[in-house]
Amino acid sequence: MIFFSVIIPTYNRAHLLTEAVDSVLAQQYLLYEVIIVDDGSTDNTCEVIENKYRTESRVRYFQKKNEERGASRNYGLKKSKGNYAVFFDSDDWMMPHYLETLKNVIEQYPNISLVATKYNYRQHGKTEEHKALRSLTRGWYDRNYFLQGNILACNYCIRIEDFSFKLFPEERELATMEDWLFLLANMESDKIYIEDKICVTMRQHDERSMQDNQKVIAARKKAIHWLMQHISLDKNEQTILRGWSHYFCAIHQYLDHKRKEALAEAFAAIKLLGLGRKLIFLLLKCIIGRKNIMRLK
Repeated sequence: MIFFSVIIPTYNRAHLLTEAVDSVLAQQYLLYEVIIVDDGSTDNTCEVIENKYRTESRVRYFQKKNEERGASRNYGLKKSKGNYAVFFDSDDWMMPHYLETLKNVIEQYPNISLVATKYNYRQHGKTEEHKALRSLTRGWYDRNYFLQGNILACNYCIRIEDFSFKLFPEERELATMEDWLFLLANMESDKIYIEDKICVTMRQHDERSMQDNQKVIAARKKAIHWLMQHISLDKNEQTILRGWSHYFCAIHQYLDHKRKEALAEAFAAIKLLGLGRKLIFLLLKCIIGRKNIMRLK
């Protein structure tokens, strides 16, 4: 019996992928499969996986043409044999208790559709907690909580045994936003339970897809358009969605040292959301500029 299908999309990550897979194979809970979806890699991913996991029956490896992660996750979902799918990135690590933690929540709430845990970051040999997740209490969260953005990244689990879920958007221009859109689409009439345990470590490195700020900004703007077309939102929800997206874009413009663009996004956020503490702080940072702040440090 397979209970969890761990879906790992990958693209040219042969040098990182085996660490991610090995962390799944070290799980305390044993009723799972690992589905690796190779999204058209041009490195030696195939050779590495076949050499290392040839005799490992829990690992299933699939190759497909390059179509970005949304299509790869959908491909993995269609190949899954488990009751629940666990989404996982090819450059991260699972802690040994991750699947067991998810299973304990599911046993407590047998009809649950969405469940997640917390994660931390690892960069340059140092591990740090996610500041926003630190104060998050265990319990149920509805869609409104995620209108600001996706605090969970891809680190969540969804019931797939009845195939009643909505698939990931596959448009290439939505890459980096597909996890957020999938979550919102599947929470129109459902909630997610977040357990107060750190179970995943996300590796921070220059190859991560969120490193290209202008690409991320463009994807965020495309994502707002997609949400308006595919999800029913009232006027207040639309205001929250648009306002925090301007906030998100302001941060990424600031990170790219684009002060004028950052200020324009910050003022647009304030116009929709009002002058709260976070927005005042953002506005001040945009006015000063990242280069000047870095000099002060």
